[in-house]
Amino acid sequence: MKINQAIIYFIAALETEQLSSHSIKAYTQDLNQFASVVSKATLDELDFEDFHHYFLQISSLKITSIKRKRVVLHRFLNFCYKKKMCSEKLSEYIDPIKSKKNVIPKEVLTREEIKELFAYIDQQQLGYRLKTDESYYEYLYYCSIRNKLLLNILLYTGCRAQEAVSIKKQDINLLQNTITLFTKGKKYNQVPIHEELLKALATYEEAIQQFGDPVILGMLKSAYLFPSKGDINKPLSTRTLHDLMKQLSKHLNKHIYAHLFRHTFASYCIAANMDISTISSLISHSNPAITLSIYTHEIDAHNKQHQIKKLSFS
Repeated sequence: MKINQAIIYFIAALETEQLSSHSIKAYTQDLNQFASVVSKATLDELDFEDFHHYFLQISSLKITSIKRKRVVLHRFLNFCYKKKMCSEKLSEYIDPIKSKKNVIPKEVLTREEIKELFAYIDQQQLGYRLKTDESYYEYLYYCSIRNKLLLNILLYTGCRAQEAVSIKKQDINLLQNTITLFTKGKKYNQVPIHEELLKALATYEEAIQQFGDPVILGMLKSAYLFPSKGDINKPLSTRTLHDLMKQLSKHLNKHIYAHLFRHTFASYCIAANMDISTISSLISHSNPAITLSIYTHEIDAHNKQHQIKKLSFS
């Protein structure tokens, strides 16, 4: 079978497994790259030299990227062999990369840095608020109000960037005190609303009542909590969130990114003695083992601090 056709069948199979759109896109890009590098049209034409050439082509990438591409290719070729698209088990040409896993602590925001980030947003709000007689500044004022709520959601739910921007108004249930997030694997996760986030939601609702600009009023009619300015039937793009993170990075002189808030949330939960199963559920990991593997250092360091208090020479 032709390689390109086999890729189409493989991606279709992945879609039935309900992989996230991000994962599907990454798989497609990796396999299309492989197909473009090798000079053969069909799977049965492939041999050792083709794989050797491909691995040389990607050898300058980061080790994490190389590992991912090899895993994707291995999975694809296994699929092709099982579905009898090729006569040879081509996945045997791909040797796994074995490397020692270094357990290092996740970078998190300190309490002082968190305060500084919110102070920066508040300062922006004040500056734009004084100029809201112009529609341009009124929109920027709206953005600053939106951004403050976005940061609160990232910080107090530990959700991923895509999950944050995709929240719909109906996902916020104040009676049950929960936010429902649409997570990886096309699953739903109900997260309790922290009291500080509840205050942020109330402040946001109060602030948006003052707007009179037709563009902003149109956006506020969207089903999404954070709608796109270009199309209110779509959520805010993660690119816009990325641009906000660049602003915060420049202000704090530190690399700030959406996932940093997720690590901060999880690490502070660990420090607060939450059990690992609860933390795993809150951050929508499929099982606690994943949480343990990611936050091994944080959990170990916290346990050491707790256990050392038991030491006494008296």
